[in-house]
Amino acid sequence: MMNKMIAASHSIFILILVLLLLSGCATQPYGSFIQNPSPIYNRYSKVMADDVTAQIVRLYQAANTQFNLRHVAIDPFGKALIENLRLEGFAVQEVTQQSIQQPIFAALHQLETEPQKGLALSYIIDQSGDLYHVKLMIDDMRLSRAFSVQADSIHPAGLWVRKE
Repeated sequence: MMNKMIAASHSIFILILVLLLLSGCATQPYGSFIQNPSPIYNRYSKVMADDVTAQIVRLYQAANTQFNLRHVAIDPFGKALIENLRLEGFAVQEVTQQSIQQPIFAALHQLETEPQKGLALSYIIDQSGDLYHVKLMIDDMRLSRAFSVQADSIHPAGLWVRKE
């Protein structure tokens, strides 16, 4: 009887260990996917982040809303967006590289802590020629907008698209 219990707990331990190792191999599908950005890309990022911030301000109350980033924002767009949101009065909880590398321990301790307050926030930014596309995910809502480059400046190439 005791051997069966040890074997069962041993197999559960191995299963958990394998799942933890596999979760460490998963890549984050969020962030900037701009390859070989041009020198002017930092300025484009600021313009796009300003536009995204203005849209968020239209949808959420600044003093009452906290955003919890779901990924590390180390690209120029992400840095500008975080700065803009904080300047507008939103609380922004950033993710550190260390917390992404240790999702297992966080999952084990999450049961002991209270649920995290705020809205989950992530973004994807990519480029196709002179067209940039920003996709913003706030909890279950999806916002997207295209931006076009014309004469060394960037402008919205359409309206915001909202999907819930």
